[in-house]
Amino acid sequence: PVYFQLPPKPASPLLSTHKKRSGRSRGSLSRSDLNPDRSRHPSLPPSTMLDFGSKAALSKIFSMTCEPPPHRPRDPAAPAPAWVLLEPQAYLADVRNATTAEAFSSAGHTVQVSVCVSDPLDVSYLCVHCPGVPEANCGRPSIVCSEKDFLVLSVLFMPALRGREYFVYKAGPVPSLRLLPGPYPRVLTSSDLGLLPRDDGDHFVLAVLCYLPAPWDFALHVFSSRTWAWSRKVPQVEVSSNVRAQMPSIQAYKVIQFGEGTLGWVDLWRGILFCNVLDEMPVARFITLPKVMAGNMDNAKSSAWPLRNVAYRNGMIKFVEIEKHERPDVDKRLDDDLDTLYESHCLMNPKEIGWRAMTWYKMTSWDHWSKGYMAYDKEISVDYPSHSKLLPDLTLGDNYVRELTLKDLLASHPVLSLSCDCDDIVYLLCKSKFCNIKTWMIAVDLKKKMLVDLAPFSLKGYFTSAHPSGLSKYLNITPAMEGSSGGH
Repeated sequence: PVYFQLPPKPASPLLSTHKKRSGRSRGSLSRSDLNPDRSRHPSLPPSTMLDFGSKAALSKIFSMTCEPPPHRPRDPAAPAPAWVLLEPQAYLADVRNATTAEAFSSAGHTVQVSVCVSDPLDVSYLCVHCPGVPEANCGRPSIVCSEKDFLVLSVLFMPALRGREYFVYKAGPVPSLRLLPGPYPRVLTSSDLGLLPRDDGDHFVLAVLCYLPAPWDFALHVFSSRTWAWSRKVPQVEVSSNVRAQMPSIQAYKVIQFGEGTLGWVDLWRGILFCNVLDEMPVARFITLPKVMAGNMDNAKSSAWPLRNVAYRNGMIKFVEIEKHERPDVDKRLDDDLDTLYESHCLMNPKEIGWRAMTWYKMTSWDHWSKGYMAYDKEISVDYPSHSKLLPDLTLGDNYVRELTLKDLLASHPVLSLSCDCDDIVYLLCKSKFCNIKTWMIAVDLKKKMLVDLAPFSLKGYFTSAHPSGLSKYLNITPAMEGSSGGH
């Protein structure tokens, strides 16, 4: 478990202090913790960015008894959504519905998994229940990866109960759950483990990228559901000398599927290492991502999740970046042009921070990226009255008429749509510049420069890139059965 102390507020039951080491207590919080380093805090999902001013944020991340967010009921007659925004962390809650499946852990404990589905912009999530396991002996489960009707889930049992174990969930009319056998090559995370469903629909392949001591040397650990066993391969890495000189290493943030056995490990700051994991002698190659936008250069050593994302669909790699920039003052004139200089003009005007979103795309065979679309916050119009009513901070009253835009929101954590007819739509997490406690998930059409949809974001104090997943279209979604949300 990871412990934090929030000075100077008194400690709560969630927080604990430890003996000092190297001049700093293990439980203390530094500035660098505001954007956590996954190597130092491996229990955090890789896309996490925290608001440490909120105890609710700490409770949501580290509390084992955190309750699921409010779940809006769906119309039972409505078809399942083609894709969903899936929350990376699951909840410990006894929820049963038509998606529920069960399996046994290696110690013989029952593990029950259910999926709670919401249409985008709402976030879907998993509920895990382990009856008979004491609350203190089970940590927050997390989703490692999801592809088509398969999902890999990580469940942390405390050392006496065999430690971290992994389960494979398969959606369908009769959902199933199976324990993934060990020993595991390493702790499996969403940044290292890729999932390949096979063509017959019943089998799958998992591939874990492991870093070897020498730069640009890797090992692949591959699991096949046909043999139900792990194997090891060492790929030949074909990377140019220029790339090796400028990028001594990569750090994967996510894994994407290119199809036909090929997986890509994405370093959102640098590029994509990809290879066919089904080959006996795999060859790994590298695709460099577009340069970091000028306004993001100062953030290039922190997490890239708030600013960049990558997706693959229909043979195309799509890339999106959000840049924060200082908006120019159109009314500003040089002092040399003024005949009269008022004292009020002698003061520095506060900087106005804006943002813009830009997309790029390429085929894996191309040697270049093609520019998609770009839109500034002040260009994105809010045309529908129902949208403007949900954004009260953006209106200036009935007597003030102006075109409503998103320039009063701060955007982060872009997610690219998985819908075939929504190539230019990007999902963003937004906060008001004037009221930090209000957060929205919005969908923006960058081509048309307009707001498509928005919804209040219910995960207060906890900001994360929800993963787009197509699991929903394979689920048997019916109204919930009897059960409880909470307890363990």
